Amino acid sequence: MKKIILLIVLCGFIFKANAQKKSYQEKKATTNAQYIADKMDLNDSQQTMLYSILLGKYQETSKQIKGNDLSNEEKKIIYKKSYKDTNDKLSALFSKGEINTVNLLLKEQNKKKK
Repeated sequence: MKKIILLIVLCGFIFKANAQKKSYQEKKATTNAQYIADKMDLNDSQQTMLYSILLGKYQETSKQIKGNDLSNEEKKIIYKKSYKDTNDKLSALFSKGEINTVNLLLKEQNKKKK
C-alpha cells in the first residue's frame, strides 16, 4: 500500500515537473492511458498508475534502443522483456483478464496510429 501511495505521489511530481515540455514517450503514455481508462472505466488512481507504468516502459525501451544501432533481433528481445516487465507491474494493479484487456487495447490504439 505504501508503494502505491508513493508511486501516485511520484506520478504527481512527474506531471508538475515536466509540464512545460512533453516528450514523445509522455505523449504516448498519456494518450494510451487515457484511451484504456475510457474503455475500461478506470478511476483516477488506476489511470495514474497505468500512465506511470506505460511511461516507464516507453522511456526504458527508448533509452535501450535509440542510438545503439541494434539489429531487429536485439530489438525484439528488448521489446519482449519490456512486455514481460510491464505485465508484472500491471499484475499489482489488475487481474489477469484485465491485463489481457489492457494489452489488447494497447494493440488496438497502436494500430489506429499507423
